[in-house]
Amino acid sequence: MNVWIVRHGLTEENLGRLLQGHLPGRLTEEGRAQVAAAAERLAAMAAGARCIVSSDLRRAAESAAIIARRLALPVVTLEVLRERDWGIYTGMPLAEARERYWRHGKWKFDDPSAETEARIAQRATHALAMLRMMFAPADTIIVVTHGQFARNMIAARFNCSCHEVASLVNAEVRRITL
Repeated sequence: MNVWIVRHGLTEENLGRLLQGHLPGRLTEEGRAQVAAAAERLAAMAAGARCIVSSDLRRAAESAAIIARRLALPVVTLEVLRERDWGIYTGMPLAEARERYWRHGKWKFDDPSAETEARIAQRATHALAMLRMMFAPADTIIVVTHGQFARNMIAARFNCSCHEVASLVNAEVRRITL
């Protein structure tokens, strides 16, 4: 199965440098333009795609809708594709979070409401298993999700740490095979 992974477009929260987590997010005009450009690239690269599968958070769902209009594809939303849950830290300025909770290249949050690296990795593995059950090996699909979660999906596919996967910029497109 060919899976084209797309990170949502730029949001107001990205501009505010916040830990977005499960916040719905608001795409900016630039973010919409980024996704429209990604849709144009996908029209050529992902020809014959069967479906778009998206996180149910607004910023990803709106990005998926922009792509769906261009490619005339249906959209299925899945909660499992949501961004990492930052728990009580959701909405915290990234600079403050880094100063307080970034240790040795990893997030070390005190409160258990924040999703751990192990939990997001397990969720990404589960998401890939769900996609394998939902679609045939010969299918091509587009998955619209979030930066941290996309890295974890790619890491799960290649059995490595998400820290070994380069970050995705807004509306970046990457391809994996399952």
